Amino acid sequence: MNFLKTLMFIAFITINLSAHELLVDIVNNKNNTITVKAQFDTKQKASEAMLKVESLVSGELLYKKRLPYESQLTIKIPKEQYQIVIDAGEEQIVKEGIAPNEGFSKFATKEVLEKLSKNKEDHEDLSNTLIIFLFIGFILILLAIYFSAKNTNRIIKELKDI
Repeated sequence: MNFLKTLMFIAFITINLSAHELLVDIVNNKNNTITVKAQFDTKQKASEAMLKVESLVSGELLYKKRLPYESQLTIKIPKEQYQIVIDAGEEQIVKEGIAPNEGFSKFATKEVLEKLSKNKEDHEDLSNTLIIFLFIGFILILLAIYFSAKNTNRIIKELKDI
């Protein structure tokens, strides 16, 4: 029974290690402003995460500010194509910008798109897979030790009875 409790504890810890995902919501206020809201899937606010607005036309930074305690900011929509980057340390989310009411006046170029920020989470698929396989391997090792000890005790008991 103690073994099962330990196993459940290890499973719980492993699941919680990769359970915090950043969620970003961009709301069009219909008055040429947008509200960017960010929080983790655990409902924890993403305050102090860095909000950046990058131009897809020139590649320059149009806006940069840390999210306040409320984890949301309202900003004016740029006239050129842009992307919104939320950087919360280990996780970075990149979202396409919403067009202003009258549409964009300048559009993205391929050269600029290649050098702009990318989602960090896209490159972490391997690490999540690695965590899962390591967890399964750890469980299999624990099961092997458990059954080995159980069988060893059974053999010793049978030898004493002879």
